[in-house]
Amino acid sequence: MSRRFTILFAIAFVSMFGATACEGGVEEQVRDQAEERFQEGQEQVEEQVQEATQRIEQEAEEARQKVEQGAREVREQVEEKAGEEQ
Repeated sequence: MSRRFTILFAIAFVSMFGATACEGGVEEQVRDQAEERFQEGQEQVEEQVQEATQRIEQEAEEARQKVEQGAREVREQVEEKAGEEQ
């Protein structure tokens, strides 16, 4: 009886240890996948932010150029009228 108990205890211990080791491997695999997906998501967000920043900078530059062009045209018109009045 004592021998059976020892064998059953050993089998239960090995089974439990094997299940724990297996769970640890699965846990590590899940953690690795989660970290990989997080990195991919972070890279996508950084790309989108960079693209948006570039687009905004380009639109701001275009707006600045239009304002400068408008200011030049107004200045030219004012100079023309001032020249006509003299």
